[in-house]
Amino acid sequence: MEQIFYPIQITSIEKPIQEATTLSFKIPDELLKVFEFKAGQHLSIRFIIDGREEKRMYSLHNSPYEKANYQITAKIKGEGLVSNHIAQNLKVGDRLEVSSPEGNFTILPIKNCCKTHYFFVAGSGITPVFSMIKTILLRETRSKIKLLYGNRNITDIIFYDEINKWKKEYPERLHVTHSLSKRFLDTSLIQEDVNRGRINDDMVAEFINEHRTEIVKSEFYICGPGGMNQMVFETLSELGIPSKLIQYEYFSAEGVEYKDVQSAGNIELNAIIRNQNYNVVLSENETILQGLKRVGAPVPFSCQNGICGTCKTKLTNGKVEMKSSMALSLNDKKQNYILACQSLAQSTVVKVDFE
Repeated sequence: MEQIFYPIQITSIEKPIQEATTLSFKIPDELLKVFEFKAGQHLSIRFIIDGREEKRMYSLHNSPYEKANYQITAKIKGEGLVSNHIAQNLKVGDRLEVSSPEGNFTILPIKNCCKTHYFFVAGSGITPVFSMIKTILLRETRSKIKLLYGNRNITDIIFYDEINKWKKEYPERLHVTHSLSKRFLDTSLIQEDVNRGRINDDMVAEFINEHRTEIVKSEFYICGPGGMNQMVFETLSELGIPSKLIQYEYFSAEGVEYKDVQSAGNIELNAIIRNQNYNVVLSENETILQGLKRVGAPVPFSCQNGICGTCKTKLTNGKVEMKSSMALSLNDKKQNYILACQSLAQSTVVKVDFE
């Protein structure tokens, strides 16, 4: 899919917690159609830092059903290049290159629907979920929400005040349980239920069993690092939850095991991007994305570690093996979609179409 970036102006900058920065954008009227989105979707933003192009994904956490500026929140990740650039260098009035919203981790509210939505979230995985919860509260007014939210400490909880406000406004509809992993915590300020430790299988099972009577008509959503996502998915499956009722999105590759995949050199790659053909001879152990970037092809990409799915492309000829396919659904795989950033050729000729 073609990835087009638009100059969008920053209208405000806030610090919801010490280690995170929230940016607000005003979308110009002529681009409102382009930037229509579903709750849970994300934007790709392109930065030029020290002369190098960097792309990152950020989930929109405003609801598509409220009249508000678009908002994203970036959490500082140690010495992370882009997150520190956002925190230290950006200012109100700056323009960023932003792509239109995308992503399949979404919810479409159904008026008069009455179900229970279960969310299992860790860290900055709350950002798409925040939009989804807000949307359910606004538009699916008979449904309930159960949120299990993991962080290190109370000071790391993004949107803590807003979530507490919702809980007071919707006491019969929103239940929140926090899970805090840092030892010797002062939890006296937290009004909700609190678990100590990282979210684990016992915690998930207890959370589900606590609300077992409400599971008959339910949906389940998981958003956090890869290891947590896999654990929660497996636990829900063991509890008898059908996989078709579970949605998930990876927010980091932490805990994900990548296969050791190798490829020979001198492999012919043909890629269709924006209706143009690009031919590349792939080197030994070079991924499809690396080869296309090397020759300057306008290939869509963002995270480059198999999480976001931006580089998803259709394999039309040849054979590849992926180091990880976590951003692909079962349906994607059945239709021969692959991730360019994770794919190494296993045949002498490979053809892909970015449609």
